[in-house]
Amino acid sequence: MSRMIRVESLLKEEIARIIQKDFRSNLGLISITGIKVSKDLANATVFYSHLGSESEQRKSYEKLRKSTSFIKKELGKHIRLKRIPSLTFRLDISLERGSDILNKMKSLE
Repeated sequence: MSRMIRVESLLKEEIARIIQKDFRSNLGLISITGIKVSKDLANATVFYSHLGSESEQRKSYEKLRKSTSFIKKELGKHIRLKRIPSLTFRLDISLERGSDILNKMKSLE
């Protein structure tokens, strides 16, 4: 397993833990689906899925965006890396798209 994959996996696990522990009641049903870290470890894009309406998704995105420095600080307490990357959250709609495609296929039968 490459070093970058290990770092991404570790960040994914820790961010999911932080969100579950500290934001559970404020964000709704959120799942971290993936992380992409830049080669210099300066930046990380955190992909997440959210089950809920568009307005709930917007509220959750704003909460995550406003909480990036807190999450980064918590990461620094729990993992040892030369540099904790700056975080950017992106809604991952691939699960939603997959569900839509399955529903359309079922309606064709």
